[in-house]
Amino acid sequence: MEQPGHDVTEWKLFDTEVAHVSTAEFHRDRERAPHLEQEFHRPRLERARDFIVDLWDSERPNLMVSDLGCGDGGLLKLLPLDLPAWGYDFTPANVRAATEERLVAVRLCDVFGADWRDVVIGGVVVLTEVLEHLTNPRQVLGDLVDRGARWIIASSPVNETAAEHAPEHAWAWDFDGYAELFINSGWRVDKHETLGYFQIIQASRKR
Repeated sequence: MEQPGHDVTEWKLFDTEVAHVSTAEFHRDRERAPHLEQEFHRPRLERARDFIVDLWDSERPNLMVSDLGCGDGGLLKLLPLDLPAWGYDFTPANVRAATEERLVAVRLCDVFGADWRDVVIGGVVVLTEVLEHLTNPRQVLGDLVDRGARWIIASSPVNETAAEHAPEHAWAWDFDGYAELFINSGWRVDKHETLGYFQIIQASRKR
């Protein structure tokens, strides 16, 4: 586990080959996360929606959105009805709520594991509160370049470190470290903001 230092902007929070918090097994029995109804989370979902709608206004009708690790579909519910969008999540309780209550298109799968190659990637990929849970976020971001994603909308905590972080997180970044994560993975950072506890990025593919 990395320890914070003067110039450290990224912290790896696990010592094993695979972060347990990144696995479908870890998420299988977790409770639904109704972030859209939570005052703490709703603003970052609304801001992500704003980024996507701005792209939709300039790129329609050729824009499609895939929300990877979409939770219970809260962000998908905020999007315009005529914007083609779908999601994937590996918590059954989230997928049931998304499909039965929010009435949005969400599929249950091991999105970043065994089913990764079966995931359909849209021109806009959403990764809100996702990258900090993954074993290798750089590899995922690099794969998305290779698989044709044009933009990424992502958010993660901005104030976590090795000393202070949620137990279900595998990585932590400060503001500069989060930008570097994208830049070093084939992306150009177009927008980068803080919003309360969170930071949110819109990145576009460099090539």
